[in-house]
Amino acid sequence: MILRKAFPQVYELEHPKNGKYWLVSARSAKWGMNERKVFPKKELAIKHAQKIDGQLVKFGGQPDVPKGKIELAERFQGLTEKLAVFGQSPEDAVNHFVRHLGNEISKQAKPFVRNLADDWTAFKFADQTLSKRFVNEIRRYAQFIKSKWGNLKPDELKKNEIDLLIKGLKVSNNTRRKYLRYVRMFFSWVTDEGHIAKNPTDGIFYKPDDFNGAFYSPEQTAKLLSYIAENQKDLIGYYALLTFAGLRPSEGGRVQWSDYNFKTKELYVRKGKTNARHIILEPAAVAWMKFHREHSPDDAPFAKLKNLANREKVIRKAVFNGKWVQDGLRHGFGTYFKALTQSIEKVADYMGNSPDIVKRHYARTIAKDDWEAFWNLTPERVMAEKSALNVSDIGLWVTSEPEIKFLPQKSALCA
Repeated sequence: MILRKAFPQVYELEHPKNGKYWLVSARSAKWGMNERKVFPKKELAIKHAQKIDGQLVKFGGQPDVPKGKIELAERFQGLTEKLAVFGQSPEDAVNHFVRHLGNEISKQAKPFVRNLADDWTAFKFADQTLSKRFVNEIRRYAQFIKSKWGNLKPDELKKNEIDLLIKGLKVSNNTRRKYLRYVRMFFSWVTDEGHIAKNPTDGIFYKPDDFNGAFYSPEQTAKLLSYIAENQKDLIGYYALLTFAGLRPSEGGRVQWSDYNFKTKELYVRKGKTNARHIILEPAAVAWMKFHREHSPDDAPFAKLKNLANREKVIRKAVFNGKWVQDGLRHGFGTYFKALTQSIEKVADYMGNSPDIVKRHYARTIAKDDWEAFWNLTPERVMAEKSALNVSDIGLWVTSEPEIKFLPQKSALCA
């Protein structure tokens, strides 16, 4: 007996042994279907037939729609229902997957960090104005980058990974800051080259270590200048500028006689680690520049730099028994000049530093007698007082918080 005449048809049948059953017949060339399904209950059969009918109506019920297309439509409907839970559509899913494939292809095409480190080094070395020291540091830190991340692609590195690696180095915070400086410089170049969208070192910061350095007392300074004036006379101007103008050794080595105006007392400091600058020398420096000029041949350079390193070893051995405070002359100038001017801004501008560096390194207090003794170290005073100095009585000024200590005693220069 037929219960449903419309397609798909539903028939009520009876088996001799098992009793009644219901058949849903969905066989039609028109709809591209060939399905016959048996149900134990009439309600289930009717429901299944209605479902098929609903699908045909929903997808257009076109008589020329192949069976395969109807199956694809059903699968598409299933995907739609699954993605709807996440507020997405099949189109969204396809676009996401296409982007993923594009990123994977792009990722495979990206060079390794080790190759980029070599390219960065070559890019830096193309600049012929770089100092030898900077070139060596570029080479050193490029090797560090290759050893730590060389087998990775640049977009695989994350901020926290870099931060934890540098924090794990057994060095001071100031040294960590230097590692970070060059690593950040490298990834900035990688970003500019278009290999990554953002520098992974952005946001990483290490607090500077508290400064605890040493510089030379007026007594030590006098002893040093006295020895050079007598034994290495062609270097006295060089050392005078390091001492009374705070020049870095590299800056002092670039000074030529033409850079100094004896009338205006102005010195042109050529560009090096920082930009070029003009400074007006203090009276003590002016006196030593005059002394140097009077004791130098007319055709002699400002300083003879040949074999300078070995000559300096001789000086340090004779004056300080081989001991030497790294940047001690520059640190001393900054401290004494800050005491003289009472202005961090003037010190920063004069030395080519930032005010922050000056605050951390030279914002110390020293007694007036001490800084006056330093600024009175003219050639006449030093040469006159040299006999009063005794190497065994010379100590170091140590700058540390909260005060400055002097060891072991003051000499006649500060009396």
